[in-house]
Amino acid sequence: MNRIISGATILHDLESLARFSVPTSKGGVTRLPWTYEDEQVVLLLTDTLTALGLQVSRDTANNLWAVWDVDADRSIVIGSHRDSVPNGGRFDGALGVIGAMRVIQQLKADQYRPRHNIELVAWNDEEGARFGTTLFGSRIYSGATQVTQFSDKIDRQGTSLAEAALQAGYSVEKMEATNHLSRMAAYLELHIEQGPILERNHCHIGVVSGINVQFRERFTMRGIRVHAAYSGADRADPIFATAEVWHNLMTTIHQANHGYPYPRIAATVGQVDVHSHLINAVPPDIIWTLDLRSDDASLAQEMLEMVHGNVERIAQRAGFNAEITSVDDHTVLAGTTDSSQPIAFDPVLQSIVSDAARDGGYSFQHMASWAGHDAMALAPRVPTAMIFVPSYKGLSHTPEEWTDPMDLERGVDVLLRSVIKADTLP
Repeated sequence: MNRIISGATILHDLESLARFSVPTSKGGVTRLPWTYEDEQVVLLLTDTLTALGLQVSRDTANNLWAVWDVDADRSIVIGSHRDSVPNGGRFDGALGVIGAMRVIQQLKADQYRPRHNIELVAWNDEEGARFGTTLFGSRIYSGATQVTQFSDKIDRQGTSLAEAALQAGYSVEKMEATNHLSRMAAYLELHIEQGPILERNHCHIGVVSGINVQFRERFTMRGIRVHAAYSGADRADPIFATAEVWHNLMTTIHQANHGYPYPRIAATVGQVDVHSHLINAVPPDIIWTLDLRSDDASLAQEMLEMVHGNVERIAQRAGFNAEITSVDDHTVLAGTTDSSQPIAFDPVLQSIVSDAARDGGYSFQHMASWAGHDAMALAPRVPTAMIFVPSYKGLSHTPEEWTDPMDLERGVDVLLRSVIKADTLP
């Protein structure tokens, strides 16, 4: 069998999908869910997959499915998500979809006769960039969450999720877990690493052990708006108070990571809203988010409690109110309850991916994912594994996102070999 799908071909496919984007000044990809751009990608994929002889459909959450039906009881499912963040890259998510398509095409060209049905999925709204509905399609499909949890979501233009879905021809009231998960013998997702580890180690393939713990919270610190001329030491300045919290957090993060070859914990302040447009006044409040990730749940929880204590202490000292709201965490995204553990992937499938990389002559390493993926919504319910390929300088969610075509080629080859090996499973 000729199983090598060229990196140039894969890159060309990715460029074709990237054309369906809101124009951006920096050349990135903006393809949000329930939009014209997303629909155009779905139509393109539908035409291509139908031409391959696959049965193409969409479920109630607007996930796209394409089935190579060989009348088997169970299926191997491969794919990823099709949406992007605003002004994001061409590889995130799209690689897993294109890779899955090319794998099925190659297997058919080789006249491979699978024992399982082979299914491709292009998940809807993994990023949650428009409504804050992270892993929307995979969570609804798998039953990890109910759509009622998203009923109050509104985008920055004031459009509700229900309105956006209805404009795209979907009713939120009819979205439910029509998953038939018992048919899935395996779920395999190819993805860029979105971090620097593989590139730094000059390693071709990442065999992903699971998803690190994640905690996300929103902090609101409300002070008192006064003129900049107010020089009293007692002025309730939420900006300087927040800066102190951030400084303390980063100092502690650096201490926790000191002496380790790779970070144990990472903190990100991703959103900051300061409700003021005046240069000569103390802003009355600031709202910011914190994203904490670690392979050690107890360390992450300890760090989060430290931040809570700092916020409360500094707010009390400065004389203003502080509110802390949980946004979500890894258990919410995966639909599980044990926050003390990362989301683990199936060890048998990890061995299959390792063997596939070894058979291809590629270097590989076992690693946890610092990013969340649709795979985490499937993993507690279906045997699941992920394959990582290197990200240039670890960059992702940016127009500069890049993976070398040779790495694309290796990743798709490992996916193909993994599908063939997984096809021997019951």
